[in-house]
Formats: sequence, C-alpha cells, structure tokens
Amino acid sequence: MDAYVYLQVEAGSLPRVLAALSSKQGVRRAVGVIGEWDVLVHAEGPDLNAIVAVVLSELHQIPGVARSVTAPVVPADRIGVTGFGGPKPPPIIPDACYVHIRAAAGATAGIAERLADMADVAGVAVLGGSWDLLTCVAQPWEVASGVILEDLHAIPGVVATSTLVSLTYDEPEEERDQFSAWS
Repeated sequence: MDAYVYLQVEAGSLPRVLAALSSKQGVRRAVGVIGEWDVLVHAEGPDLNAIVAVVLSELHQIPGVARSVTAPVVPADRIGVTGFGGPKPPPIIPDACYVHIRAAAGATAGIAERLADMADVAGVAVLGGSWDLLTCVAQPWEVASGVILEDLHAIPGVVATSTLVSLTYDEPEEERDQFSAWS
C-alpha cells in the first residue's frame, strides 16, 4: 500500500528533516516543495495501519516536523482503472510539479485514465482525503504551469487544483554521509 505524507517543518529545518527522512523505513522518497506544505513524502507499507504507525512513531519524532497529513492511495481496481495494473504513481523528484485535483462526483476514474495517457504527466494516484487525485508534471514550473492551465484544467470533471512545486535541493556536503540513500 502507498500513501503520500505532507509535512510542514519549522523554519530552517528543511535540510535536517530531509536527511532524517532518507533513513526512515517505509519512506520511499521525499522532496522539499514550495506551496502549502514544505515536504512531500511517498510512503509505503503492507497496509494503512503500518504507514500510520511509521508516521506517528518515526516521522513525528524528527526534530523540525511541525505538522503532517497522510493521504492514502486508493487502489486502481477500486475505481475501475485496471489497464496494465493501473496508472503509475507520481514519482517524487526534484524540479517537478505535483498537482492535486478535486473531481466532480463520479469523474475520478475518467480523469485518472485521461491523465495516465498524457505525455506530460509522469504519474497519477487516486487519494483519500481533501483531494481526489495527485499527478506529477515532471517539468519545471515555467513549463508545467502551461500544462496545468491549458491541459489539466481542460479535462472534463476537474473542479479545482492546487500545486506543489518540488525544489532542486542539494544537501550541504557536511550533512551528507557515505550511506545516504539520496546522495
């Protein structure tokens, strides 16, 4: 099972939080973002209870983490999207845009399928929580903003969007170690 975890961090603590996340079990990848949140984390576990346990016992204990929200990924077969195992999940990468989409009632599956077929979309997930879908436009903001406004907003059933822009962030050399998973 997968989930996306959103973290707000205290001012000045982003480097320490990102370094700490790289060693946490259940964290596939994390990236600093600009927007309503400071860090976007892709977490995995055998079930939602295991992911929540990691968030509560591990992520909340990282110095500098002020707040979190966890959005579980809805399995593709639950919404009727099953072609080749369903759409690829949004990769967590620097210099990309993560677009949260609120869908009209009954439109989520159709939007997910349409997004999965778009060349500019690197992945899509149906979420539980405040937003119905999360998609990655793997382009810098200057390019992705056009894709979002011209292509994503034009999809029938899209009601609203909110975007997080991932940072190209290089960990300072003194904080990097030879065992860092993300070096």
